[in-house]
Amino acid sequence: MKQQRSTYFDSLILLAVLVVALWPLVFGMAVMKWDAMDLYLPWKYFITDMLSQNQLPLWNPFINCGFSQMGDPGTWYPVSWGVAALFGGYSMGSLHFEYLLHLYLGGLGIYFLLKQFGLARVSLLSCAIGYMLSGVMIGNAQHIGWVVSAAWLPWVVMYFLRVQQTPNFRSGLQLALVLFLQLSGGYPGMFIVTIYILLGFFIVESVRQIRAKNYAHYQKQWLFFGISSVIFLLMSSVVLIAAFDMAPLITRGTGLNERADVWNTLEGSFSPEALISFIYPLATTKNDQAFWGADFSMTNAYFGVLLLLTILAVLFRKDAPKNVKIFFGIGILFLLISMGQSLPVRTWTTYLPFMDLFRFPSLFRLFTLFFFLFSAGFSLHYLSQSLQARKLFTRQLLFAIICFVISNLFLFSGVEQYKFLQIFTIGWLHFINVAQINELIFLQTGVLILLMGLFLLMRKFKLFGDTTFGWKKAFLLVFIMEIVSFTWMNQYATVLYDRPLNDASVGMDTLPEGFPIPSSTLPLTTFNDADQSQHFDQLWKNLSIYFKRPTYDGISPYTYRNMARAIETGEFEKLIQYPVYFFAERLDKNNHIDTTTIDTLSAQKFWVETFSPNELILHTELPDARKFIYLQNFHPSWTAKVNGKSFPVVKVSETFMAVDLPKGKSTLEFSFEPKNVIRASFVSISMWAGAILYLIITLLFFKRGRTTCYF
Repeated sequence: MKQQRSTYFDSLILLAVLVVALWPLVFGMAVMKWDAMDLYLPWKYFITDMLSQNQLPLWNPFINCGFSQMGDPGTWYPVSWGVAALFGGYSMGSLHFEYLLHLYLGGLGIYFLLKQFGLARVSLLSCAIGYMLSGVMIGNAQHIGWVVSAAWLPWVVMYFLRVQQTPNFRSGLQLALVLFLQLSGGYPGMFIVTIYILLGFFIVESVRQIRAKNYAHYQKQWLFFGISSVIFLLMSSVVLIAAFDMAPLITRGTGLNERADVWNTLEGSFSPEALISFIYPLATTKNDQAFWGADFSMTNAYFGVLLLLTILAVLFRKDAPKNVKIFFGIGILFLLISMGQSLPVRTWTTYLPFMDLFRFPSLFRLFTLFFFLFSAGFSLHYLSQSLQARKLFTRQLLFAIICFVISNLFLFSGVEQYKFLQIFTIGWLHFINVAQINELIFLQTGVLILLMGLFLLMRKFKLFGDTTFGWKKAFLLVFIMEIVSFTWMNQYATVLYDRPLNDASVGMDTLPEGFPIPSSTLPLTTFNDADQSQHFDQLWKNLSIYFKRPTYDGISPYTYRNMARAIETGEFEKLIQYPVYFFAERLDKNNHIDTTTIDTLSAQKFWVETFSPNELILHTELPDARKFIYLQNFHPSWTAKVNGKSFPVVKVSETFMAVDLPKGKSTLEFSFEPKNVIRASFVSISMWAGAILYLIITLLFFKRGRTTCYF
């Protein structure tokens, strides 16, 4: 019971640190920036709006002349569905909550994962906080998929190790569920790397079991890993089937090495210069691509200077725990992979299955931080148990302070001192805009000197007593001060815009409900992000999703091959000058629409009965046979019926759709019906919902004091 109370108390500490560190976001004083607002928010708005209208989010007609939304894994992420249900729809507030929720989940995951190793509470809390506010979580805040992957990573590893240690159905089910959550909500590349990590754990454990001739336990492991894999595949069936359905249609559907000129595997590498971010994350607030060699969202590898120093204090000791060295070594390996443009290691990994399907080697720094925090956890645990090691750590801390002082003395002549006064006279946001990397390093070095000096003073004057417990409290307090202050310094560079949530949300409360019927007279070019941005204060991209108007523009990581060809041939630009649907008399020899035969009075010859992203029903009355043109990207799952009879949907002008209509009155029904995906969606939803229900019921049985559960 005492241990349970301490766990609850520690979870509240994590929550409190998160609130203090990101209070502008928590209390609506600022809003998130870049891709989080321009890509994640509109897509989640569309997905959850479709679900609220009892429709599956299969086809999205509101950007880039339509694409199969179902193929994006995040479409099927249950957490986003739950957040939208909690907030009564997906909004900016929902986005903020989901981001903060995943930071918290990541911290809790590290806490419980390391707890399985029996580490001291100071190790659990410090590493959990270090992960929760690490360089990936803060530096890549706009890349919500990265944050989601990072949040579920420790839970995946934890349940995997549980199945290895004590194989049973409940642990296997938990492993399947968190793997599904990481796959559906996260970045695919990080999921692939996670699978390789689990494979490494499995091989090491298998060798150990075979050497010990513990065949019965080994067979039991295989059984429950097999059960877990089957459940995971059933849960993930809709994600996998929809993704494989989309893969041959988009430009990113093949290995990167085959198209190195477009999506090179080494794009977005972690540069050698970015190694300073382990100590100086504030330097990464300056988007100096000439210095970093990459966008500054790829440069932050911070997880806590004090935690890094604990590793260095223990790593080279003869009696250092093996886990400190092993996990640090694994972290170094991932660090080398992340430096893709500077070292060949990332290129070597592309020969492994699926490892050539994603860019941004810098994402590997997540796994560097993950294993470095493992190493830091064991190092801190070692220090908390050894008085001699703590004394040595104090001397090393004093040496670090001396090095930082010397560093600042060298930097002093190269910084513009008047800029520091502007922090107080004009404000912090102005300072980080005008300060250069030298000034940022100089300032952060000063903060580190003060914090480390504070720790030494606490120990000198025995502020928390001279016991081991007092040392732990002093360390944890100073570490929290360090990471919270550094988060404050960095948040407006990579997480937030300085604009209140209420002001930024202007325009979001007047959006149409349902699905308005698209205009049959206005050309597609009428509706674009540039023109529609005037309705919003903070939103810039994919705006037609909010107004529910089919359009030709928008940002997306998925580009249809057919659409790319239409752009190359000029057919795309030619046809978006017309409404989303119209009639034409004929095609030319290349199956392109003959624009000279387009009926300019098309709107007078049909009326639309029903429009939704997955369906279009209209009635026509034609003086002679015509081709009905629908300016949506062709997909094999689009079907058409004319007067109840199936008619072929023809790809025209490289990417659009057409159906031949007869003379006279007709009823045309366009439907997007990817039958395999629809079937898989019901399997997937029933599986993860059933798994959650099962886990809740069994948890309640255990809480009521039952010693045996027969589920």
